[in-house]
Amino acid sequence: MNKIDVAKAADITINTYMKLEDGKPVRDLTYGKVEAVLQWASGSCQEVLRGGDPTVTDKLTDNAVASPVTSDDLEGDVGRAVTDAAIAVSDGLSAADIRKLKQRVIEELRRRGRLPNVGN
Repeated sequence: MNKIDVAKAADITINTYMKLEDGKPVRDLTYGKVEAVLQWASGSCQEVLRGGDPTVTDKLTDNAVASPVTSDDLEGDVGRAVTDAAIAVSDGLSAADIRKLKQRVIEELRRRGRLPNVGN
């Protein structure tokens, strides 16, 4: 959508939309209207103004939200999950064994293309 289409769909003027884009103050209601048109979660306009990324709502379900996940976040989550699982199911693994297992899982996910290779 272009700026005019977004403004029309949000039922705001193009001047108000330009204020929003320029980071000038607008009413919270205006942010909400634009977020709804762009299918962003509530608060996404403010996040963008802070330099972040919007959170896109799922088009199939009104209340579902898809939050962007970085590969670093995913790698950290996988590592913590492996560590937690190893501790939960085994009394005999040392800390060094758990670190090796975690690293092996990360390497396997990279090999399968589920995580990017380091430096990419």
